[in-house]
Amino acid sequence: MGIRGECPMHWPELNLSDDTIGLLKELQERKQKWDKLKSQQPLYAILTGGLGFFCMVSFYKQVLVNSDGNAMKMIDLLISNTYLCYMILVCISLFVFTRNRMTQTEKAKTKYENLRMETIDRLDASWLCDVKSESRDQISSFLQKEYDINVIYKS
Repeated sequence: MGIRGECPMHWPELNLSDDTIGLLKELQERKQKWDKLKSQQPLYAILTGGLGFFCMVSFYKQVLVNSDGNAMKMIDLLISNTYLCYMILVCISLFVFTRNRMTQTEKAKTKYENLRMETIDRLDASWLCDVKSESRDQISSFLQKEYDINVIYKS
């Protein structure tokens, strides 16, 4: 069975090749992945910032205030407070996770943009009104309306 049978999308009734349908389907999937990662990014940043702030306040109240500037006492207070140690480890882990997600978001954006530009190049049509340009117009308007994907221009 070709890509046409597996494609759950309702493409406009055009005479598109399986390669074109596969390309458009992949473009739509990459856009959805990028949108999902992009929408989660502020949540992780706020969570990391909030936990980091809470760690700093707890460290100040439980270690710095009680140590009177003595470095050995600071280390002793920090090590003896397992709650604070675990919270610092969780904060560091969440920070690393958030940075990792930011990198994944940038990679997803780059992959989407590269495929979008390739799609624009493949759907290159004449400026004159003919069958090929009408097909391109229908595809581009469908993608813009249904999935918010711009294949009309690159920038």
